[in-house]
Amino acid sequence: MPEPTKKRQNKIPPAKKKIVVALQGGGSHGAYTWGVLDAILEDDRIEIEGLSGTSAGGMNATATAQGIVKGGNNEARKVLANLWGLIGEQGKKSPIKPNYFDKLTKNFSISNSPAYKMMQFMTSFLSPYQLNPSGKHPLQPVIDELFDFEALKKTELVKLFLCATHVATGKLKIFSGKELCRESVLASACVPTLFQAIEVDGELYWDGGFIGNPAIYPLIYNCETPDVLVVQIRRVHDPKIPTTVHDINNRLGEITQNACLTREMRSIAFISKLIDDEIIGKDKMKRLHMHMIRDDQFFGGIDRASGFCSDPDFLDYLFKAGRRAGRQWLRTNFDNIGVQSTAHIDEDFV
Repeated sequence: MPEPTKKRQNKIPPAKKKIVVALQGGGSHGAYTWGVLDAILEDDRIEIEGLSGTSAGGMNATATAQGIVKGGNNEARKVLANLWGLIGEQGKKSPIKPNYFDKLTKNFSISNSPAYKMMQFMTSFLSPYQLNPSGKHPLQPVIDELFDFEALKKTELVKLFLCATHVATGKLKIFSGKELCRESVLASACVPTLFQAIEVDGELYWDGGFIGNPAIYPLIYNCETPDVLVVQIRRVHDPKIPTTVHDINNRLGEITQNACLTREMRSIAFISKLIDDEIIGKDKMKRLHMHMIRDDQFFGGIDRASGFCSDPDFLDYLFKAGRRAGRQWLRTNFDNIGVQSTAHIDEDFV
C-alpha cells in the first residue's frame, strides 16, 4: 500500500512587534546609532512605527523613514549606509582628523589636532555669519541626494518627528508631516557656533539638542505602540572629576545635552507610577514600556570632541559598536517588547 501523503504545514510568520525610536544627537557619534538601527532593521520581527530625532539623530531618523517608505527595513539599512558613506567621504577631505596613534589605540581623539584647535580659536570670537557668510551647510548636498521629502510628507507607513530650537522664543519645535523639508533637517542639526540659523517659513532655528535631545512626547501622542526605544549617545555617568578646561567643557556638554531627556524621562516615570498605583486609570493615559540603548563605558573611552570627526575609520568603529549594542539589546529584551519596560528609569533619571 502506498504511504499516506503528508500534509504540508504552512508556517505562519510570527507577528511583528512594533516600536518607536527616539534618537539623540551627537555629531559624528550618530554613527553609533546607525549601527543600532542597522541591527534592529535587520530583524524582520521588528516594525518601526515612528521616529523622533535631533541633529545627527534627526539625520538617522530621516534616513530610516526614507528607506522604510521606499522599500521597508532592508531599504532603510541601505539609505543609512549611504548617508554615513557620504558623510565619511566628506571626512576624508576634512583637516580635522585623528592622528595615526589615536586611530591605532581606538581613541580617535582630535583635541590635539591643529585644525581642531584652530576651529576652537576662530569660533571663540568670530560668528558663523563672519566665518561662513554664504551660509552653506555641509550636509545640504547629502540631504538633497538622499531624501524625497514629498514622499515623506505623504506616507502613512512611518511617522517622522525632527526636533529644533526656535531661536526667538527658545521653545522646542517639532517638524513633522507637511513641514518636513531640507531646511527642517538642517535646522535640527544647526550648531549655532558653526552655522547660520536656518530659516523655515520665516522663522529661525538652531540645533534641537538644547531643548529636546530627543523629544519623546511626539511619539507618545501620535503613535499607537507603547514601546519607546531611546538611543542615548551622550554619556550620563562619569565617575572621574574633570579638572582641566577641556574635561570640564566636555562634562558640561554632556550634562546640558542630556538635561531635557532627563526631565522627560522623570515625567514618564512619574506618570507610569500613578498608572501602576491605579491613581490614574489606564483608560485615561497610555502606560508606556520604556527601553534604552546606552553605553557610558564605550563613550567614556572616546573624546567627546570627536563628535566633530567624520573620518571613515572612526565612523566604521562607531557603527560596529552600535551594531553590537543593538543585537545584544534584541537578544536580551525582544520578549519584553509589548510586555514591560526594560529601561531602569528610576535608577538613571529619577
